[in-house]
Amino acid sequence: MAEGRIHVPRIIHTIHATTDIYACRLLYQDALGGLVFAENYFPAEDRDCALLYVTNHMVEPMAPRNPEDMTKPYARMAAKIGQAFHSFELKVADGKAASQAFRDAGCNVASDYGVFFFVKADSTGGVLLEVCETAMPNDPYDRKGWGPDVGVGHASGVLRLDHIACVTAEIDKAVGFFTGLVDGEIVADERTSLPQPGRRVVIRIGDTDVAFIQPDDTASGPLGAFLGKPQNGIYALVWHVADAARARAHFDRLTLRQTGEGCVSTGFAIEPEDFLGARHEFVS
Repeated sequence: MAEGRIHVPRIIHTIHATTDIYACRLLYQDALGGLVFAENYFPAEDRDCALLYVTNHMVEPMAPRNPEDMTKPYARMAAKIGQAFHSFELKVADGKAASQAFRDAGCNVASDYGVFFFVKADSTGGVLLEVCETAMPNDPYDRKGWGPDVGVGHASGVLRLDHIACVTAEIDKAVGFFTGLVDGEIVADERTSLPQPGRRVVIRIGDTDVAFIQPDDTASGPLGAFLGKPQNGIYALVWHVADAARARAHFDRLTLRQTGEGCVSTGFAIEPEDFLGARHEFVS
């Protein structure tokens, strides 16, 4: 704890809920140059996952092994949100202490396994959050010399993650959580017109920028449509690419459709339908 806030040195990963681990893993490898370093099965929640890096950011495709088994919390969540971004994960030094601190602050904590747990979206301003004290198995991040340059040379030209983009109808609550309970720092608080008028607050959480966007009209436009469906708050991962035309040509070869509609950045996106429900945007 620092200054009474929970210290977060890094965001570990973003979870992508999917129905097909193999197809999802392969898509990240082929489209974005993802490097897989681990795969595992978690019996307590009957779910399979893969761990991979796209340059400097880890993504965890995750699927319920028996999606019809509603006794398992992950199967219930996957049935609710479908194929989509599920959550992002904060690294902490002590999982039990962090869990108790969140509970003491009135947060709704769930699936608490001691070393990792979840904070539900109703406590964070709209984003499902995983919190973990343990290292991922065989994580290259912990090895000397690891860095985003590992992705240089892939046909996509992805250089690094720019930010995680979240959409919320409770931006003040999100800012309060991530700067009051967690030691995030505000980088920018500004108006935005992308993809519709609203307020955009960028918070540096550990080593990652997270943008929280609240549209002025939460019931219309692409962001209103997002808020109106079952979701966990994460709208897009926004990546820097070396050359937009080169990236587009690569995605064309993979028959991945691209669009400028609904973008929270000045770049373009792969149609989420073509990326198993996840929205990836690219700026250069």
